[in-house]
Amino acid sequence: MKNQSELEILVEKYIGGKLEKLVIDYSIAENVVDMFALKTVKRLFIAYELYKGSRSFYEDFLLAIREYLLVFKTSISLPFRIPKTNDYAISFDDEKQRYFTSLQLPDGVITDFVNQVYSGNAPIETESGYILTTDPFIYHLTEFSAFKTHAQKLSVYGALNTPDGYTTLVSLPTGGGKSLITQTISYQKDGLTIIIVPTVSLAIDQVRVAKQIIKNRDVDAEIFSYSSDVDAAPIIKAVKDQTAKMLFISPEALINNQGFKNAISEANKKRYLKNIVIDEAHIVVDWGASFRVDYQCLESWRKNLIFSNPNLRTFLLSATFEQKSIDILKSFFSQEDKWIEVRCDELRHEPRYMVINNKSYTAKQKKLIELVKKLPHPMIIYVARPVEADELKKLLHENGINNVVTFTGLTSNSKRRTLIDEWVDDRFEIMIATSAFGVGVDKQDVRTVIHTYIPENPNAYYQELGRGGRDRLPCLSVLCLYIEDEKIGRNRISKRVLTTEKLVRRWDSIYNNVNSRRLDNKIYIDTTIKPNYALDPMDDSPTSDTDMNWNVYVLLFLRRYGLIRVDDVITENGKYIFIVQILDDALRSTDDALTNVIDHYRSLEWESFSGAYSRMVIATKKINSECISEMFYDTYQKVSEYCAGCNAHTTAIIGDSRDYPLKMPVREPKKLISSEAMAFVGDGDDMAIMAPNNVDISTMKILAKKGISTVILMNDETSSICNDIICKLDARNMFIIGEEELLGLIKISAYYFISGVVAVIYPNDDGKAFEKYRIVKQYLVGRSGIKVVHIISHNFEFKSIDKTFTELIAGQVTALENII
Repeated sequence: MKNQSELEILVEKYIGGKLEKLVIDYSIAENVVDMFALKTVKRLFIAYELYKGSRSFYEDFLLAIREYLLVFKTSISLPFRIPKTNDYAISFDDEKQRYFTSLQLPDGVITDFVNQVYSGNAPIETESGYILTTDPFIYHLTEFSAFKTHAQKLSVYGALNTPDGYTTLVSLPTGGGKSLITQTISYQKDGLTIIIVPTVSLAIDQVRVAKQIIKNRDVDAEIFSYSSDVDAAPIIKAVKDQTAKMLFISPEALINNQGFKNAISEANKKRYLKNIVIDEAHIVVDWGASFRVDYQCLESWRKNLIFSNPNLRTFLLSATFEQKSIDILKSFFSQEDKWIEVRCDELRHEPRYMVINNKSYTAKQKKLIELVKKLPHPMIIYVARPVEADELKKLLHENGINNVVTFTGLTSNSKRRTLIDEWVDDRFEIMIATSAFGVGVDKQDVRTVIHTYIPENPNAYYQELGRGGRDRLPCLSVLCLYIEDEKIGRNRISKRVLTTEKLVRRWDSIYNNVNSRRLDNKIYIDTTIKPNYALDPMDDSPTSDTDMNWNVYVLLFLRRYGLIRVDDVITENGKYIFIVQILDDALRSTDDALTNVIDHYRSLEWESFSGAYSRMVIATKKINSECISEMFYDTYQKVSEYCAGCNAHTTAIIGDSRDYPLKMPVREPKKLISSEAMAFVGDGDDMAIMAPNNVDISTMKILAKKGISTVILMNDETSSICNDIICKLDARNMFIIGEEELLGLIKISAYYFISGVVAVIYPNDDGKAFEKYRIVKQYLVGRSGIKVVHIISHNFEFKSIDKTFTELIAGQVTALENII
């Protein structure tokens, strides 16, 4: 950081009372390393102000001092004395009259990993081999002339190329720029895109980012987010007036707010609704079965929209997907195989993994206090239950750490929003949370994530540890356990799956209840029905939320295994009415046939839960001999090998460093060739244009005007020219790639990206041009769904085959000036 020494002097003056106020200038940050350092100063000031207000925050201030000294690798003069014996390894240099610190880490902590967190090294970029040029449409929309990574480029075009009526699932690593997908598809056509998000904070943040990025538009009249404390009327009016372009909204508002339901239904009938985006789409599977039921209602909600608007496109976005999640999402959100997967899966490069095993519960609690006081901050501590969050907060208070908050499933919605805002604003450094916290909370600089229990499966663990290092700097993932945690966790997951008997009896209760109306072959099931095995003739108390949740669980269990079909979900006075059709006649009986079917699928359900938990347990037990990331390779089948370090190895395993970002073939659907482009190319498989200047504004204008969908630069030296040219072209999509990207796409059979009319721009050298032509001829010319336009500076002579370039072309050959 420039002027770091000047900043350190100002910090000393401020804490020493010689400076009344110090405003941190974040604009001096040249990179994410600088930004983290400046945020560390901010947190130090906040801790100091708390300490000045109350001596109870003394330890919090010492913790912040330690963090500042380690991040800045410096010493400090203070106006008061810190005891020689303290928990933060802060020492006093009598000669220099200054305080300094050293790591002095707790037993079990790997020093190398902590040093890497404090190293201040910026993330290494490895994208030099790819052309990251955007295109005229993206440039005019955002003024971005280049993508962040090739994975982002593939993800964005994978979405933009989606035909009407299709569903596209996109996986892109955290921090990879998924928001550009929603922004570009929303402005690709005139119409409305609905983006379904899990949290209010995520909606607010995405609207803020979109309004900053989208240029030359009336964004305040086009981009909206809705939450319960927002006036819905102006948003609904914008939808009805067809001026809204992007609407960020929760599934609850979509399903339960009648005003939105009516406005969206009307927009859909008029075909103004163009796209549905489900952000963090894995949540539909992870949460919907037992938490936030409205996520499961999205299937029937979308299905009803598709019925009157079959051209509606759907996008499912996340950083990682388990295969079972993909299978369920595909069954929920696609019809007639209109399904595309753009898989840029990649394991996080930031986390360094540690498992610290303790001999007793008391030893574990003592270790947790040490970890909180010595490991890098900001810090999230995950606990299994709300009561444990309160207990840990109390324990930290008893040990002097008071600026701590808890965030659990019992935290009210209003308080959640306040806590998230304060967390992102650095008002506190330690968040104690259950799994209810995390998704959509985009705090960039979390340095440590501690788990005090064994998560129920590798996916849950990976999603939670993923809160760390979102600025792409190193972070720590620590499992702090003791011997009984395995048994406690096993008992916990056993409660996630009902017994066969209870599944059968609950189904019998809701299916055969007089309130479950029949209409034709459909059954209207009221989820507030009490189970008949729990009924008391004298009990007229209302159904509990627990009963309703378990009834929903049963219906979703049957839906997951194809035993019923959910046609619609209606909400009435806070209760859910599922409209279902039975697909397996065994569900109509009450005999052994029903029990046998339920028992079979219940066994599969339990094996899935139990097996996933066992993988977590084995990973924690074999941590010193086997890389912990092995379980992630099993969980996410498309990821390549990568682990920045764990107990089994302190040097990074970087097996994915040379992998192509796209992890699976995308062969279909091919791009449709417009009548304009077909008339230009003619009946042949290819044609040639002689353009003396090869890549210049005239050539690119012609290609754009004639509907060329892909431009392949077989000489990468032309990429910089394209960066200068795209801003001068009329806004339209044009996939611009180099030879390395072409070969990567060909190797993985991803012709979805390079179909339609493809222009190939050759180098001026005859010999090099022949090498490139052989590639194009072998893999592109004559392939179904592809027409090739060769752009050459002159009629190359290929002496090895005694032919000129134009003699090899099946279609027409013309000069650029003839087209102009």
